[in-house]
Amino acid sequence: MPDKSTWSLIAAAAVAVVTVTAAGFVMVDHHTSPTTKKITGTTADTPGLAWSLDAAEYLGRPFADFSDPRDGSSYNSGTPGFVLAGDTLVTLAGVPTEGYELDDAVMIGVDAEDGTVRWQAPAADLQQCSGEPLDGKLYCFTMGEGYELVTYDIESGESARRPIEESVFGLTTTEDTLYVVEGNAEDNEVRVHSGTYDDVSANWTQSFDIGGVWEEVFGRDILTVTDGVGLVKTGIEMAQFNAQSGAELWKTDDYCLYAASLESGGVVMQANTDCEAYNTVTEQLLRGPDGKVLATARSRVAQNPVLEDPSDTDGPIILGDAAYDRATGERLWANADLATDEQGSQYGAVTAVVGDVVYLRDPAKTTASGIDLRTGKQLWQRNSEESFTPTAADGSVIVGEDRVALTALDVSTGRVVWMAPFAAIDADPETFASGGAVEAYGDGWIFSSDRRIIGLEPL
Repeated sequence: MPDKSTWSLIAAAAVAVVTVTAAGFVMVDHHTSPTTKKITGTTADTPGLAWSLDAAEYLGRPFADFSDPRDGSSYNSGTPGFVLAGDTLVTLAGVPTEGYELDDAVMIGVDAEDGTVRWQAPAADLQQCSGEPLDGKLYCFTMGEGYELVTYDIESGESARRPIEESVFGLTTTEDTLYVVEGNAEDNEVRVHSGTYDDVSANWTQSFDIGGVWEEVFGRDILTVTDGVGLVKTGIEMAQFNAQSGAELWKTDDYCLYAASLESGGVVMQANTDCEAYNTVTEQLLRGPDGKVLATARSRVAQNPVLEDPSDTDGPIILGDAAYDRATGERLWANADLATDEQGSQYGAVTAVVGDVVYLRDPAKTTASGIDLRTGKQLWQRNSEESFTPTAADGSVIVGEDRVALTALDVSTGRVVWMAPFAAIDADPETFASGGAVEAYGDGWIFSSDRRIIGLEPL
């Protein structure tokens, strides 16, 4: 078994300097010099292992885990992930409990270049954090005996907490604004605020007559804002609003919503049911930034790609088995391969949209293929029995994992660029068994499972 030391791939490490401040955060300086090592049995194109950070070793506690800050450290914790801001990787660390909370949770800032932990700060009871820093800070909230806003400085780890009166159950940030949603969803009392850390209502407050059960209103996608438009969802209801003024653009008037997502350009993709069979999609709509319906697709297939990184944010948008102009709603092309039939039921085959290519995976036919986003024409197809799921892209290269290996695929040709088996990185099968999240960084990649974070760099 490879050495499980936190810094197993560091050539030299000096004595760490630790400073505890009054705010409770810890500055950590390891002064390390990373050495990239070839992964045994891989090709020359496969990046090497530059650094490794083990949760149990770092915290000094068996069974410690890393967890995505966007899901908080409370009952939604447990999914590996991180927020990459510049050269700093921010993630949660702690020991999971039976209730999916992280015991003694800390937020840590990791140097994405060499894996050095720069700082750590207390992170108990966090319900959710934003995925985009605002003014150099990550924003989170807590709810227990009272509600608090919590911030973490990306560079220093300095943390601040402020009690608030609002009953927050979701938040998001843009490059210049904090948005929070609060109220009592079960009584259709939902309010969205636009403002700052010091005053969440500094810009505006807007009430929405939508609601849902509590189990459905907690999650990172309950409130999203992009390109001047916002979307708030409470399970089977939603409202679309102007992000600058808070003015309501449109809201559901029934309980037939199956799913909705806010896309680039401020357009909304909406899937409805027949209001009786909740899991049966009957139609999909494309709404413009003003809430008006641009296109309607009578399709039972709702696409749910795990990765979207198009080269042009004004490009076509896919509903069901066809592509539509996102500005006008014009139907551009259709392709039956966008849907896969498995055991008598149809599912969306769109797994990723990267550049001008749509990556399809069809488990029923055990094939993977790429089609041109602009024309719908097939570019390539190959047999593919693996469950490779891409979660990050760099140009035309997509990277993901199948619990066995990290794989890089050129989505424009279908060629496997490289593959890094997890067993060659760590002989313990549990180290990467959870799967995880991967992001491009510099010329390489960063991958996190629940137990270990690794940096990969070209040899």
